[in-house]
Amino acid sequence: MATELIEVLRPDGKTVTVTQKAFDLVYKKAKYKLLEEEKEEFKEELDYFNQTREQLEKVKNDDLKDFLTKEEIEFESKATKDELISLIVGD
Repeated sequence: MATELIEVLRPDGKTVTVTQKAFDLVYKKAKYKLLEEEKEEFKEELDYFNQTREQLEKVKNDDLKDFLTKEEIEFESKATKDELISLIVGD
């Protein structure tokens, strides 16, 4: 039987690898959070409109597309990163 390991975020912001069972029984009560959930929450809060073109160059295409979709901005499914960024920065 394989033990599933997950990454959790400590209250001080550091990450720790624990078993799912340990998280459910101990860490969750101690205010640790699943790292994947924190990443998703952060991504949802992120406003790419306030970022420069240089900052957006470091963002994955899928994340840019997710943001544009959430903002209800239309784009071609095969749009390049440069085209996606132009839609966000208004070029």
